[in-house]
Amino acid sequence: GGGFSTLDQFVAVADITEGNLGGKGYMGRIRGQLGQRRSLGLITFRDPYWNDSLTSLQVDVYSSITNYLTYFEDKSGVSATFGRWYSEYASASFALFAEKLRYYEPQLDAPEIILLQIGNQTTTGFRSSVARDSRDYYLDPRSGTRIAANFDLGTPYLGGSNNYLKYALDVIQYVPLPYDIRNAFRFRIGAAEGLGNKPIPLTERFFVGGINTMRGFVFGLAGPVTSSGSLIGANRELIFNYDFIFTVSQEAKLNAVVFFDYGKGFNDNEQINFNLRKAAGLEGRWISPFGPLRAAYGINLDPLPGEKKGVFEFSVGNLF
Repeated sequence: GGGFSTLDQFVAVADITEGNLGGKGYMGRIRGQLGQRRSLGLITFRDPYWNDSLTSLQVDVYSSITNYLTYFEDKSGVSATFGRWYSEYASASFALFAEKLRYYEPQLDAPEIILLQIGNQTTTGFRSSVARDSRDYYLDPRSGTRIAANFDLGTPYLGGSNNYLKYALDVIQYVPLPYDIRNAFRFRIGAAEGLGNKPIPLTERFFVGGINTMRGFVFGLAGPVTSSGSLIGANRELIFNYDFIFTVSQEAKLNAVVFFDYGKGFNDNEQINFNLRKAAGLEGRWISPFGPLRAAYGINLDPLPGEKKGVFEFSVGNLF
C-alpha cells in the first residue's frame, strides 16, 4: 500500500500480518515504510494473554531514518511492552526499551543544542502510560472522553548513555449536539528534562506544529527554530485544540471541521506560559477504504516575519 502526507511526502508501505500464529492467538507483523523524508521498519510479536493472564506482552524490533531538515536521525531499537485492561475503559502499559541513535549531517546554521549531539548515543529505560477511554468509536467519536498520562525515563543505570525524563498529559472530550454535530476539546501539556548534566536527546523533544498539533503551522515550527527558520524541537509543550465537527455524509463517513488551535513549543530557557501561537481554519475528514484521510487549511492568526500566513496539509493512508 501507500500514502501521502505533507510531512512525509509520498510513502510506500508493505505489511504482512498474521493474527493467529501457531493457532495460539499470537500476532506477528512485519512492516516497512519507505518515504521521501522518513523510512521505517518494524517487526512485532504480540501475546494478548501472556502466561495465560489478562496481561499482554508485545515485543517490537524497529529501525528508522528521519530527515528533520536541520539534521538526520538514524534510530534502531527493541522494546518489550506489558499492557493490561483494568475495566471497560481503563488501561495501563509499561515498556522496557533500548535504542541506538546517530545524528548526522546538521545544517550549517544548526544551533549548539543540535551540534553538541551530533554522533552516536544509546538510550535504555522505560516508557509507561495510564489511560481511560470512554469514547464511543475511536475513529469518529460522537461522545466520550480520553485521558492519558505518560511517563518515560532514560537512564544510564541500564547501560545507555542518555539520562532524561519525559512526561505528558493528553485529554480530549467529545460533546454531542443536535443534528449529529459535536464539539471536541483537547488539551496537551508535556515536558522533558535532561538529568545529570546530560541534554535531552533530540528524538525526545516535542515538535509542535503540523496537522496533529497546531494546524496552520509547518511541522515543528510552532516551537523553537533556527535563525533560518529550521527545526530545533521544544523541551516543553502546551496545546489547546477546539474542533466544531459536523457530518457531511454519514454513509460515506465524511465530516467537516471548523477548528481553533492555541499552543506552542517552548525553548530550553523558557517556562510554560500562556503567550501562545494562534491558528484557525477548516478541515475535512474521511474514513476511506484505504485509511483515514485528512485535509486541513489553517490560518496563522499572528504570523512572525518569514512565516507563512496559511498552511495546507494533507494526509492519507496508514502511516506510522
